[in-house]
Amino acid sequence: MPKRYNIVVAGVGGQGLLTLGRVLGNAAIEAGIDVSIAETHGLSQRGGSLIVQIRLGEGESPMIPRGAADLLIGLEALETARQIIYANKETRIVMNKFIWPPPLEIYPDLDQIIEKIKGRKLRLYVIDANKISEEIVGSIISANMAILGYSYAVDPGLQERLEYKHLVKGLERVFRGKVLELNKKVLATAYDLGRKQVEK
Repeated sequence: MPKRYNIVVAGVGGQGLLTLGRVLGNAAIEAGIDVSIAETHGLSQRGGSLIVQIRLGEGESPMIPRGAADLLIGLEALETARQIIYANKETRIVMNKFIWPPPLEIYPDLDQIIEKIKGRKLRLYVIDANKISEEIVGSIISANMAILGYSYAVDPGLQERLEYKHLVKGLERVFRGKVLELNKKVLATAYDLGRKQVEK
């Protein structure tokens, strides 16, 4: 029996992390896989730290141990760096090219964060998920679906467990109408971008 597959989604409140978790959870249900989802809130109103832990496969605890993530999806750069504690050398890290500066704090820039993660010899992929969402939807509201599509494309472990059609079914369980169609387009566009990255 394959081990549980551990996905950590990090970011800040207002970025749609819980929605991303719901889509992945529903995709797992469509694929007939046991799934558990746990949320850890800092100040999860807009701008506060938030982590969603998704575990695919049978098991008791919904919490992912430190160093046990197979995939770390970061919708905000500094929050991604903060959650590196969940990563190991095999973890794929997909980070949105975006910083949400808290008020009155000295903040590292994006290049510094990227160098810090790469300096730990970790597998880092950087995507401008906000830009993909803006180009298709007109705002950054669907950046969560962009980073999901890209993450799926670059992560063979996730592909072993879920087919792309399961992600689409997951979307269909969460969204309706025009919003659904736009999110499908965002997912597909980012997935294609990720495939090209893998083929390089």
